[in-house]
Amino acid sequence: MSDWRFHLLTLPDRQWIDRDLQLQGAKVTVGLSRPDSISGRLPLGYRMINAPSGKRALTEWGSAIVAEQEGRDPVFAIVDGLTTDGDWLNVAAGGFTSYPTGMPWVDKEFSSTRVDPLDVVRLIWTNLQNKPAGDLQVVVDAVKSGQFLGKPEGAQLTAAKRHQAYMQEQLDYTKEQAEEDAKLVDQYATKALAAAGLPAGGLLIRSTSEPTGDKRSKRNLWFKGNAEGLLSASTWNGKKWVELSTAKFNAASDWFFEWLDQKEVLKDSKAMHTKTKEEFNTAKSKVSELSEQKAEPYTLSWWDTPDVGLIITDLATQTPFDYREETTWDGDDALSHRLRIGYPEFGVRREHLRLEIGVNVTAPPPLVEGDYASEVMVLGAGEGRSMVRSTAVRDAGRLRRALVLERKEFTKTTQTGREARNELEARTSDWTFDSLSLVDHDMCPYGSFDAGDWLYLTGDAGWVQLDQWVRVQEIEIDCPTGQIILKVSSS
Repeated sequence: MSDWRFHLLTLPDRQWIDRDLQLQGAKVTVGLSRPDSISGRLPLGYRMINAPSGKRALTEWGSAIVAEQEGRDPVFAIVDGLTTDGDWLNVAAGGFTSYPTGMPWVDKEFSSTRVDPLDVVRLIWTNLQNKPAGDLQVVVDAVKSGQFLGKPEGAQLTAAKRHQAYMQEQLDYTKEQAEEDAKLVDQYATKALAAAGLPAGGLLIRSTSEPTGDKRSKRNLWFKGNAEGLLSASTWNGKKWVELSTAKFNAASDWFFEWLDQKEVLKDSKAMHTKTKEEFNTAKSKVSELSEQKAEPYTLSWWDTPDVGLIITDLATQTPFDYREETTWDGDDALSHRLRIGYPEFGVRREHLRLEIGVNVTAPPPLVEGDYASEVMVLGAGEGRSMVRSTAVRDAGRLRRALVLERKEFTKTTQTGREARNELEARTSDWTFDSLSLVDHDMCPYGSFDAGDWLYLTGDAGWVQLDQWVRVQEIEIDCPTGQIILKVSSS
């Protein structure tokens, strides 16, 4: 294994400070779906070194370390921890995928009923890097998952809402028509009264008899006649009923018949409005009945999204997908960063490589007996009977042991079903381990595998003989000694 070199640069201006950083006791870690990391220590005085710009060269979230080894891509990490220990300054740095962690969504709400989870990841990175002093120049792979977040509105509900909107238009129209017809009734009555020399607001009365005393008012107009025609019209002068002149009678009677006809029109328009209102209420009730088909958009908002890094982590688990950091040299001084996405996962089975306890695995892995369950129920989003849920069961030849897990972030049965199967598979109570210590060896040389790959492990782990595939989750290198620590998961 060749030697490691380290470099220090400032952020966000990317000014090189030290192209041969003497980082002592350095450890470099690359991982799957987690940030890479670099750690080590520097002389305490390094804390006071300034960049050419005058600002301190080594600050949290203001500096980055690059680890470089011949034949391999560099590892880039943002300094996010500085502590003192005697004469030493302890330095911790996380890969660029640690940048979204703890960062809030601060822009206008994003809402969609059909968005690919990987498009959400790209949206988050675009949003972060568009902010002042936030551009790490990370490019996110254009991979699509073919899955979608958010629930579109049901077709029946859409049709019902469309019909309700149409009936609302009809209701508004019939109401307006009835109001216009009512205005005409008032206008024709006013014109009939005016023709008789009376002010607006009086009554128009038709009777087959002569005017009587019960309608005496200087405002009222009395017509003698029936539906076949009118004979005369009279007004009250305060003392007696006075018959209109022929000219006034003719003018007033013309408007009187217009008034009668318009009252029939108003009656019909009111009836139509009443009928339309009943149909609108029926349409409104139909929409209410289909409330379970309401759209449930996937949202990112400033009031409900305090950590976009957690969003990415959750999406990686739920979709699922893997991601890895990739940094490459662009010339001698510039770096290019890419967030590599593997859907549904990265990694291959390295058939030609082998891990063997006592050969390249330096010690038997510490074994822990895992949890046992023969039935797992996963509860997702929703409440009561409408809750999303899935159950996985197996006959393990033992007593039934059931387990219930809540995953409220899951909105689909495909998600809860996958989680139930995974959890059931993990709860076999078999002996498990999650780390291996190894040395660089021809059987499995460093650089021949990456996080996400599957390696075959064999050997005596004490009282258990191991012969199985393990998946590499993280690779930690102790740079001075070359010792390799693998974080693994078993098949």
